[in-house]
Amino acid sequence: MGPNPSARKKAAAAGVFAALVFIPALLFSTMIAGREISRLYGLAWAFFAAGTAYAISYTGRVSFYRRIFFSVSALAFLLHFKLSLFGKAFDPSCFKDTPFCHIAMAPYFLNYLYQQYLALMSGGWKLWGPITLGAAWLFVTIGLGRGWCSWACFYGGIDDGLSALPGRPLLKTGRWALKARDLPAALLIFAMLASLATMLPVYCLWLCPFKLTGSFLDQQGYLRGLQYALMFFALAALVLAPLLTKKRIFCSFLCPFAAWQAFWGRLNPFRISIEEGKCTGCRRCVAVCPTLAISCAPGGKAEILPYCNLCGQCLGACPARLHTYTAFGLKLPAVEGALGRLVSAEHIFVFSALLLGSAFSSLWAPAALRDLVKIFGTH
Repeated sequence: MGPNPSARKKAAAAGVFAALVFIPALLFSTMIAGREISRLYGLAWAFFAAGTAYAISYTGRVSFYRRIFFSVSALAFLLHFKLSLFGKAFDPSCFKDTPFCHIAMAPYFLNYLYQQYLALMSGGWKLWGPITLGAAWLFVTIGLGRGWCSWACFYGGIDDGLSALPGRPLLKTGRWALKARDLPAALLIFAMLASLATMLPVYCLWLCPFKLTGSFLDQQGYLRGLQYALMFFALAALVLAPLLTKKRIFCSFLCPFAAWQAFWGRLNPFRISIEEGKCTGCRRCVAVCPTLAISCAPGGKAEILPYCNLCGQCLGACPARLHTYTAFGLKLPAVEGALGRLVSAEHIFVFSALLLGSAFSSLWAPAALRDLVKIFGTH
């Protein structure tokens, strides 16, 4: 016997959803990758994004397939911008510069405003470049919001993928972790003020785990040693801590952009909401949340915190299936028909997340595929 009619309709709807993701993803990825390498690599990346969309729509397992897409994107970033620099496969014709770091944008924001003020006063219009980046960030925030940290950020893909590897945590995070959840906000405020006072990228200088080179380091011995120590601490939080705790420690406590998006992400309509009055306080969602963004006192009701970045991990953990994607906390009205399920907050958000995530990662993912082809093509 063949598949039943409902399964065929479900597969057809998932196929339509994958096509809706594929077409714009193909446009962006081939346009971006085609500037330097063959557009076929952009085509392959668009197919991967579309395959992720199909799997999510057909199975309903948002976080599982999101994590695969997210982790592959992060691995591609490491391969192309970090690892390939030390191998024979590195091709100078590929992308040379690491894309603008969105994490640096938040703690350096006041400096950008000051630079634009100077540009306005002096007529030096060439300094207005960050305004374009600000417009791009606003577009992404409206389209993706806090979901950026679980669908597009190359830092987040590293600790998210690593947090999925251990079967259970070797070190458990207690209630102290929730009490310290506002640490990124304090770090953001400090970095913004310190950067403005010194006119230096303070966060990049002292805490960025990817700055383990000679750049951005003070030449004085003791300061240089202190900067290295803090960078290794941040690197351990990014790589080692998720393996020990099954939590995204770097994103939860050391990333100022997480606090930045938690505030501005309110512009985005999408949320993960819990049906009111039905939560039994089992705390299973609290246990699986990788970013410590769900609070639930013993015997109380679960509450989604502003730091939720819409990864969807809690959706399958709740035994009563009370966690759902919503628009401003409201479910969209159900639409009848085979394709009606695509007009839901979940599908609309996943479409937005995969489209923006695949477009942003087109800055490195197709080029990383090119690097792999060169590596295996030389043997």
